[in-house]
Amino acid sequence: MSKTIGVLGCGWLGTPLAETLLASGNRVRGSTTRKEKINSLSGKGIDAFLLRLGDHEIEGNPEEFLEGLDCLVVNIPPGIRKDPKADFISRIRLVETYLQKAVIPHLVFVSSTSVYGESQGSVTEADHPLPDSQTGEQLLQGENILLENTARTTQIIRPGGLIGPDRHPVFTLSGKNINSDGRERVNLVRRKDLLNILSLLIANPNLSGTFNAVFPEHPSKHEYYTKEANHFRIPPPVYSAGPTNTKGKKVGSSAIKALGYSFAHSIWSSEL
Repeated sequence: MSKTIGVLGCGWLGTPLAETLLASGNRVRGSTTRKEKINSLSGKGIDAFLLRLGDHEIEGNPEEFLEGLDCLVVNIPPGIRKDPKADFISRIRLVETYLQKAVIPHLVFVSSTSVYGESQGSVTEADHPLPDSQTGEQLLQGENILLENTARTTQIIRPGGLIGPDRHPVFTLSGKNINSDGRERVNLVRRKDLLNILSLLIANPNLSGTFNAVFPEHPSKHEYYTKEANHFRIPPPVYSAGPTNTKGKKVGSSAIKALGYSFAHSIWSSEL
């Protein structure tokens, strides 16, 4: 059955998600903060809106964007790395105000595994997050704000580090001296798997809950980034010889696997 779905944030993840939903026969509205992207999104068949989310107001026409949606995907990063003073919590509260006015029946919020702290070890959706970063803390608060509204179906998806076309952390880490022996484990997911998982959740509007999305292999950072650098023929990161106090978190995806989903896209570039 065709639905009208909104994607708030058509960037590296949101745009291919909108295209995937269109290909499944849905009507899709997508937002961007960049005027120059409107024509590009429209050319793909996406009903494009220029929306800029601030701490106290949303520039554009959010009422028209939200009107009559069967589902909304909120895909807006906290942006703390770019702006340490960014008030993500105020923005989520503002979004929730508009959601309540529009009476959206189904919400999907793209969060992150950064809500789990590195010292937590092996975790699944059943474990209470203990974030150890400002980004993780604000994302967790954002999740809780959206989950307070029990009049709709709210699904929280927590992806690991995203890799895919033109995006891989090894290029940022290449040749750098890392103050760690690299025993920490990676928690990563290919964009293709995440798109499949998001499509699965959107297709199940009565299924509330929190879902991790992490490929079920967790090699050490030293092993993984060294092999990935060799694959791309770039200098690997240089890890220190000193020991670390933790092997880092290892995030399991029990809830999504319980729905019958199997991860299909390896985090190893040599296997693609």
